[in-house]
Amino acid sequence: MQNTPDYLFHYTNIETLSLILANRTFRLTSLNQLDDLQEKETGDTPNFGQFCYVSSWTDDKTESIPMWNMYSSLESGIRIKLKANPFKLYKNSPDDISKIKLLSIIDSSTEAFQHSYIPLRCMLEQHFSCLHAMTPSFLHQVKYTNDQGKLYPNLILKHDNQILMMPDQLGLYKNEYWSFQKEWRYKLMCFPIGPDNSMEQLNIMASLMVNGIVKQPFSYYDLKLDDDAFSHMEITLSPKISPGYRLIVNSLIEKYNPTAQIYDSSLIGLV
Repeated sequence: MQNTPDYLFHYTNIETLSLILANRTFRLTSLNQLDDLQEKETGDTPNFGQFCYVSSWTDDKTESIPMWNMYSSLESGIRIKLKANPFKLYKNSPDDISKIKLLSIIDSSTEAFQHSYIPLRCMLEQHFSCLHAMTPSFLHQVKYTNDQGKLYPNLILKHDNQILMMPDQLGLYKNEYWSFQKEWRYKLMCFPIGPDNSMEQLNIMASLMVNGIVKQPFSYYDLKLDDDAFSHMEITLSPKISPGYRLIVNSLIEKYNPTAQIYDSSLIGLV
């Protein structure tokens, strides 16, 4: 069982910071758009990684020069610190919950659907399903391995003449080459079928997804940050940040999140 850290860190650029602050959101991106090209692959299901959306963080409190260079910039980047599981939780209405036909195959009660990180109303209107958004946490510690069976997992299990799909195997392992990242990630599986569709419709869509015929419902999803996490955000400036970029960050914080804290890099003068 993983011991979830209290805080996580995310390296990015100032343009992305501006969108995070202005929209109070963080973006989860499909595996088929990440820098590790292995991640979207499976052992038996073509292009299934497109339905898995992640946001990558690290639990390493010490600044990393490789992380600055790969995901930000020594001259114009920032590192965000937020509490773990910082997303807004929505209360779903009884009317929306009553429309969930898949409820009977997942949970015998409506309790699991009372709250979610993506509103049920949004799923119903945009015709997609994301059961992970109903869980208390969708944060996972990435495991590093050379085991090909874990890097390219089989998602289809045949049992008693039934075909079962196990999509949760995706997005949990990376090649040992990436171990310097010390990565934790938020992971959601989002499928192009509404939660109000029937079991028969679900089976048809599952067959199409397994055979690589249908496309993802969207290429990314922006999750809202809760007010407390947002207001306690901490931002570290990159080691060689210019006075102009420093001014831009200060202006963004003053306008959108004046309670956030800004810190200089511990690597100033060392790189």
